[in-house]
Amino acid sequence: MSKLTEQVYRHMRRQIMSGNWAPGAQIKEEHMASELGVSRSPVRAAFQRLIEDGLLISHRSRGAFVAEWTDRDIDEIFELRILLESHAAGLAAVNASAEQIAVLHSATETMQRFARQKPLNYLGDMQAANSLFHRVILEASGSPRLRALATTLVDIPMVVGAFYLYSDVDIQRSIQHHLDLLEAIGQRDRDLAQRIMSIHLRMAYLAFMRSRQVTGTERGDQSVASFVLSETEPHPDDPEAAVTFGPDASCGDRNAD
Repeated sequence: MSKLTEQVYRHMRRQIMSGNWAPGAQIKEEHMASELGVSRSPVRAAFQRLIEDGLLISHRSRGAFVAEWTDRDIDEIFELRILLESHAAGLAAVNASAEQIAVLHSATETMQRFARQKPLNYLGDMQAANSLFHRVILEASGSPRLRALATTLVDIPMVVGAFYLYSDVDIQRSIQHHLDLLEAIGQRDRDLAQRIMSIHLRMAYLAFMRSRQVTGTERGDQSVASFVLSETEPHPDDPEAAVTFGPDASCGDRNAD
């Protein structure tokens, strides 16, 4: 994926996950390209990736629409995750093997490195490391039923990309919670591990919903797209990287054809 495509993808993903584009709104490729001041190629590639993520729904001959995710849906998902994953963390403190604990350490160290260095696509890579951490916790619980139930929630598209909405402070807090969990699991403290996971997911929920309740302007970004572009320096040999997105404007038409 080119640098420009990655930037367009980040912008669009943030718009969807922050709630700036209403569920069911039609997002038109040509409008998006015009508003961002880019060709349709990177926009088309970003559309395809968002469709694969489950955040856009493609309807033949009608185009792409924002997936129907309401605040109530998100509330329910996090409530269930808190119940299931907190129990899993407690069990992991009792049952985790040395190999599983080593994988948890490795995933957390990877997140720390990405947060510090911020390479291209670091948010996606950080999200992958975070997902691995939570999956290993479920595996280490030693309960196949619990793992099967919780995995369906961890994989839900609207939740998977939470790092695309996080501030640097939110990211550092999340990593610290992982370190705290590792300490509790290493000490085989079931109650502490359960409490930390509950706090971890509650704080993730608050950060997620806070980001959905404010606009890009209120966050002080000037525009989400401008913020995305500022995260990486343009490569001198990449002519697309020098493109600057224009001011944010709505590219979605509610249930338009």
